[in-house]
This record gives sequence, C-alpha cells and structure tokens, in this order.
Amino acid sequence: MYFCDIHTHSLLSPDSSAPLADMARRAVSLGLDELCVTDHCDLVDGMGRPVTHFDWPAAREQFHRVQAQVGGQLLLRLGLELGSAVYDPATARWILKEGAPQLDFVLGSLHNWLGERDHIDLYYTDFTGNPDLARHCVEHCLRHTWTLVKDCPDCYDSLAHIIYPLRYIQRDGISLTLDGYEEPVRTIFTQIARTGHALEVNTCRGRNLAEWLPLLRWFRECGGEYVTLGSDAHRPQDLGKGLREAAALLSQAGFRYVTTYERRKPVPHLI
Repeated sequence: MYFCDIHTHSLLSPDSSAPLADMARRAVSLGLDELCVTDHCDLVDGMGRPVTHFDWPAAREQFHRVQAQVGGQLLLRLGLELGSAVYDPATARWILKEGAPQLDFVLGSLHNWLGERDHIDLYYTDFTGNPDLARHCVEHCLRHTWTLVKDCPDCYDSLAHIIYPLRYIQRDGISLTLDGYEEPVRTIFTQIARTGHALEVNTCRGRNLAEWLPLLRWFRECGGEYVTLGSDAHRPQDLGKGLREAAALLSQAGFRYVTTYERRKPVPHLI
C-alpha cells in the first residue's frame, strides 16, 4: 500500500499549533511515503468574517525548511484547504494564483453556513433535539457543494469531507447519514468524475470510516476514478489515523488506486 496522508494541518491553520517539522517527523516515524500539508484558508472564518488572503510567504518558508530537514525520508507536498470558494470565487482564484507554481494540491471544503446564521462555522451550531435543522444543514451544504463543483472547478482538486455537517449533527445526538440524499450526492459525484477531479475519504483522525463505503460505491458507479485519503490531523499524534482502513474500503468499493497530487495533477498509486 502507498501510505499517504494528504489532508493535514500545521500552526499556519487557526485551529492547530503543530510545527510542520513535528508533523513531518511523525510521518517519518510512521513510515508514510507522502505527506501533504493543507493548511486552512477559509474565505469566511469561523465567526463568519470574510478572509481575503493567505500567508503564502510563511507557508513557503516552513515548507522548504522542513523539506530540507526530511530529505529522502519523506515526500513532502505543499497543499491548501480552500474553504468556501463559492463565497468569493474571484478572491479564491487570486489566492490560488499567488500559491502557484509550487502549490501541489487543493482541497475544496465547506465549513460554514453561507448566507445564513451569520456565515458561522457549523461547529458552533447546536443541533440538539432539532432534526429539522440537521436536515436543513445537510441540504444547505449539498447545494453549495454543487455550486463549487459546477461553477468553480478550478478552485479544488479533491472534494474534502462531504460528510462534514454530520460531524456536528451526530455530535449533538441526532442520527443522520447521507443515505437519504442519494440523488443530490450522485449528481455531485457525477460532476466530480466528469471533470476529472477527486473525492476525499476523510477519516477525521480515525473516527469516521463506516460512512465512507456506500459513498465510495456511489462515486465508483458515477464514474469516479480518483480518491484521496486524509486524516485531517491537526496534531502529530493524529497523523495517519484510519488511513490503512480507508485504503481497504477503497479496494472493497472497486478502486485500484489511491491518488496524490503534484503541481495540481493527479498521481495514482496502486493500493
């Protein structure tokens, strides 16, 4: 198995305090073949305020410094988790242009209520005892995800954690999956596949695995070819968690490859 973790965070993300050097050392100790750092750049922050830039000089500096430290022990890639690109596509494209040509990989994500609830991150929503709000949240996120894959295909390489709203819905005691949303999810997956993009299996530090098998099967049936794997680790001790199990799910769903990216081009590796 090609052991890679291409959804990780360092201290350049507002919710991480981990130096990239510590993440890379942990990756080497785990025997990872490839690590991609994908720090957050959400165009709407957690409290709903617009964001118009990313600190590329700091990102490049730490990347090149750590790359020199790990040498031939680890293939290190420079990525970005670009959140809410549909909120301001022009700014999203400007940020990506500033990151080129060294940028290897872009995760397209959605963490916020856009146009509702002051644009706050879903994390701050209390779904307790409110299944109607939970269902509305899933529908809201799927609508904006469809906009991302349809109108902003240049703003992502792999669609990150499509099950993100379920993290907080389930946290608050409501049992909900994407099973009841097969039609809109398949529409999204068909567009991802048609445009040659990837779907991410995000293990959420090893906590989310069972949810992915039916989604992978749908993606495969919709023509999907590329799948990326990420732990979403914000600390060295969470790196790589659940990824071997996720690779097994890929095989079970009929995929032969796990995909990484170089200069925003897919690189398939046999599982």
